[in-house]
Amino acid sequence: MALPEIHDDADAVAAKIVETTDGNIVLGLPLGLGKASRIANALYARAAADRSIRLDISTALTLEPPSWSSDMERRFIEPLNERLFAGYERPAYAQAWRDGELPDNVTVSEFFLLAGRWLCVPAAQQAYVSANYTHAAGYLLERGVNVIAQLVARRGEGADAHYSLSCNTDITLDLLPVLEARGRKFLMVGEVNSALPFMGGAATLPASRFHHVLEAPHAEPRLFAPPKEPVSKADHAIGIHAASLVKDGGTLQIGIG
Repeated sequence: MALPEIHDDADAVAAKIVETTDGNIVLGLPLGLGKASRIANALYARAAADRSIRLDISTALTLEPPSWSSDMERRFIEPLNERLFAGYERPAYAQAWRDGELPDNVTVSEFFLLAGRWLCVPAAQQAYVSANYTHAAGYLLERGVNVIAQLVARRGEGADAHYSLSCNTDITLDLLPVLEARGRKFLMVGEVNSALPFMGGAATLPASRFHHVLEAPHAEPRLFAPPKEPVSKADHAIGIHAASLVKDGGTLQIGIG
């Protein structure tokens, strides 16, 4: 059973990815919170510095702290960002995309955009992929995805380590068996964050499913998280009642919004 290479530096992971893919990287980043942002930023920095590297990023719902367009907005948002998002690893590709400064050897496409966030960014709208969530994994396979970089939680050590995909299992669990069955050369890369909830079941993968893992406990960025309000007694009662209506083995589907 092969174990992943463990790294404490994101640039070391990026170097391994570039070496293994010969600099032709089709990077799949999970939706929202699940992105391995430090690894993605290290790959972006390498591609920006070396135009022989080709970096195609496919993702959805890129998370950024709010920005401002006037001094009055700045005075409200700046302390808000400091209080809620200080230490969050901002995706470098997003700011370059927004500013129209993506290098020619880097492309970004998303199938799910945060409402209103990219209204004045033609490049983002033109690269938007109109795909149902159900078809997103197939779209990534068609694009030739060869690297999946995911934020994970860890339990155990060495050969006994298990990594949880936590809140972003869907597309990764669709992709992995297909890539493995086809014998396609790809890299499964994890970035450990101890603040990420460890979820079991199908979300948990053994260490052997990963090729590289970034573990830097003293340099973990803050998770992107708005204020967490306590659950009221009424909300708790509603949840218990709703759960009682779902038969064993059934599924309760909760949408976004």
